Amino acid sequence: MNTPSNQDIPRKVAASQGFQWVATGFRLYRKTPLLLSAAFGLMFGVVMVLGIIPLVGGALSDLASPLLVAGFMAAYRTLDESRELELPDFLAGVRGPLLPLTTIGAVQLLGALIIGQIMFAMGFDPRAIMDAAKGGSSSPAEMQDVMNQALPAVLVGMALFAPLIMATWFAPALILFGGARPVTALRVSLKAVARNWAAMLTNSLALGLLLFIAALVPLLIGLLVAMPVLFGSLYASYQAIFAVWADDTAAVQAGDSLA
Repeated sequence: MNTPSNQDIPRKVAASQGFQWVATGFRLYRKTPLLLSAAFGLMFGVVMVLGIIPLVGGALSDLASPLLVAGFMAAYRTLDESRELELPDFLAGVRGPLLPLTTIGAVQLLGALIIGQIMFAMGFDPRAIMDAAKGGSSSPAEMQDVMNQALPAVLVGMALFAPLIMATWFAPALILFGGARPVTALRVSLKAVARNWAAMLTNSLALGLLLFIAALVPLLIGLLVAMPVLFGSLYASYQAIFAVWADDTAAVQAGDSLA
């Protein structure tokens, strides 16, 4: 990323930007909706197929997920620059920084495994919770005991997952567009999300509402629209926080001349 020496990167943006990112993602999606939805369906299907491979499926799915993100980041940059979008654009991660991107996937996988083990050691038992939720022979008191035992583990898990998500949120885009190394991408992404927590919160609320509405559409067809828009929102947030805008540069130069 080439930035002026006095440019503060990653930027801190207003909380209202979180809503604007979703609007920008939808605006870009409208340029080629069928291709974006079809590409998501195809790529998501590939990730799901990898996930059902015995023993190694889950690991392969996690390793491949940053490649999917990178493909959509490249696609939205193509649209943002008013160039013609083609299916090979979605393979930018595979054709480009494959190893750094899969390293991010490995970090996600390892982090999730470690956090899962911590939660399990604290008494979080998904099978027991499912059995209690079904009712069956469990009394209300027994169900309450299961939930009371699981609650501290769930809270700890949420606290541990938060920095993992923050560190990996912008990492694929930083690697693809900025040429960052995995460790640098993770560190800068964590800093960017923490610095823009208000905008990220409003963005999460807007995306959560979008996904909720999409889930109401039969056969999950709504997700074929909502998920590409989510990636478009991610691209817009990356641009707002990391890209050097011409008007910002002009403002800096004008300030220097006045000084």
